[in-house]
Amino acid sequence: MGESSEEYDESALRDSVFRLLGRREQSYQELRRKLIQKRWPNDMVDAVLKDFKEKGWQSDERFAEIFIREKVSQKQGRLKILAQATQQKGLSVELVERLLEEMEVDWFSLCAELKERRFGEEPPADQKQWLKQVRFLQQRGFNSEQIFACVNRPES
Repeated sequence: MGESSEEYDESALRDSVFRLLGRREQSYQELRRKLIQKRWPNDMVDAVLKDFKEKGWQSDERFAEIFIREKVSQKQGRLKILAQATQQKGLSVELVERLLEEMEVDWFSLCAELKERRFGEEPPADQKQWLKQVRFLQQRGFNSEQIFACVNRPES
């Protein structure tokens, strides 16, 4: 045998991390959560993930860039992207805010494109339709300024 069980465990843990990262980029917190759920010891997980981070094999910044680009292409608003990235993926608010600024997304046109794709170019026929459009865009993560710029109030 020759190997202690501790060396074997760390080697198996490293293999597990490589497999997870081989599928797609993942945040540090995502990886940590998945590995701890598989009953790996916390200190071993932290040590291995720290090593992966130092070697550049895992990068929250790289993951965040990919994640944000994907969400923008799905026409999600800034507020929803920020909430998902920080709450679900464990990314820092500062990192996500910085990357959102660097991407220079035109949130107003993105909101308008989504509104037109979902509801067409015609303005809402009545208050009920207007509220439906506003709620939809709010759920997609657009702020009220962006929403009111692209959803006209009904003529009544």
